[in-house]
Amino acid sequence: MSLCYNAAMDILIRHVTIMDGSGEPAYAGAVGMERGKLRLFRGAEASVPAARVIDGTGLTAVPGFIDAHSHGDLTMRGVYATASKITQGITTQVAGHCGVSMYPCAPGAEAFSRFSRFVSGIAPYPEMPDDPAACESAGRFSQWMEGLSNPVRTYTFTGLGSLRLWAMGYENRRPDSTELSRMQSMLRRCIREGSLGLSTGLVYAPCCYADNEEILALLRVVHEEGGMYATHPRNEADHVIEARRESLRLAKEADVPLCVSHLKAAGRDNWGKTETLLQDIDRALDEGMSLCIDCYPYMAGNTALNVSIPPRYFAEGLPGLVAALQSPVERERIRGELQRKSDYDNYIYNSGGFSGTYVSSCPVFHDAEGMFLSEYAEKTGMDPFDAYCDILIRNGGLGLGIYFHMCEEDVSRIFAHPLCAVSTDGLVGLPTENPHPRSFGTMPRAYRLLTEERHICTPEEAIRRMSGLAAEKLRLRGKGFLRDGYDADVLLLDLNEFTDNASYACGSARTGGIRRVFVGGKELQMEVYQ
Repeated sequence: MSLCYNAAMDILIRHVTIMDGSGEPAYAGAVGMERGKLRLFRGAEASVPAARVIDGTGLTAVPGFIDAHSHGDLTMRGVYATASKITQGITTQVAGHCGVSMYPCAPGAEAFSRFSRFVSGIAPYPEMPDDPAACESAGRFSQWMEGLSNPVRTYTFTGLGSLRLWAMGYENRRPDSTELSRMQSMLRRCIREGSLGLSTGLVYAPCCYADNEEILALLRVVHEEGGMYATHPRNEADHVIEARRESLRLAKEADVPLCVSHLKAAGRDNWGKTETLLQDIDRALDEGMSLCIDCYPYMAGNTALNVSIPPRYFAEGLPGLVAALQSPVERERIRGELQRKSDYDNYIYNSGGFSGTYVSSCPVFHDAEGMFLSEYAEKTGMDPFDAYCDILIRNGGLGLGIYFHMCEEDVSRIFAHPLCAVSTDGLVGLPTENPHPRSFGTMPRAYRLLTEERHICTPEEAIRRMSGLAAEKLRLRGKGFLRDGYDADVLLLDLNEFTDNASYACGSARTGGIRRVFVGGKELQMEVYQ
């Protein structure tokens, strides 16, 4: 059947297979783009007037992918970080996760400098605005992003760590009534200015110093403003079940939708606990709770190198941490805690020790990059713990590590849940450094896991997990689907060649099979990002 449409399209992709992001069966048709919006046409011979016609024979049109859990708001200015999204088909990202957002920041050069150091705990080279005022609130930061040439649409949560730093610094205590009221008012303002809600990263300072009473007081604001709660819990290892149940209870009591961030069970002793975690989530769903899950398709995580240090050593910021590592007395105390099960989330222990922890990126001293901590220790002739401390001291307490602490069965079990959206949780350093492969390869890796390796779902459902599911659950209007009137974010894929090339040895290798990328109805020049 041939369809006609009176108004000419700016772009028309003809003779293409369409997977619209809903999970419904693919169909033959044409994808039109006009003034940044979509127009869909069914039928193999669908044809309308268009200024530019593209032959999609043998290719599949899908929505631009959505990174459901990103830290890309910390690196919005450079081409390299943008390439980590665009080259795997991500055109929309949800950031401000794990308690770290690029706002609010108190006025003044000193406050901005302290805030920059805080952000660098997650992104070693944060790309800060030139004008510190851009980080004062969600609205200011959104305006700054709109002035960039970055094609990736970015939505953000307001991080509790950022809120706490703004209101009370790194203090390891409860906020007083004035401080709590200020945080509530700023959170309310940020949500009204476009923030999706509150995020927590309860293993990172100063976020980890917040008790449930404080979090609940803030979540009541989230409820009143119609926002959501995204959380990295207090523990993802020995106490992961209790920690995730704590998150569910808080969200239920506050009556807010919950985003279960990067669901996992870390450490060999905890493998298999994902079955209980998912049972708890299903029980909450049966009770009427609104929630979603995000996960990345790898067995290794990636976060700050300093995260395995006991939280009390961050009370005076990174300088206090470095001073403790340089103190013979405190250093021996840390050594003892690092080498045994602890109440806090000890990433190095959960990775089997120093031989399971890989140094990914360092901002100052680079000699250990690309090696496991045990390898660096052997190279330098140091004890592994002393080698670890040496790296942190030389880098001012900063750096990124890759932690091999998960198992394939758990990751597959999580991906099999119908509410699991795909996320990268990706972080990048400099182009000369080697990132975790999830930064460049998550989407094709997830597609292959879901469809070819584990046969969890159909290709159409896999595309939904990478687009429409996150758009629905995170309320991203106009995103995630190929539907009339939606934003014209479109990928043209050769699904036979859609594969991840990124590996732990070469984490920035680009994805195969992406033939064209359109954002807002404009085709991106992919050679810019290669």
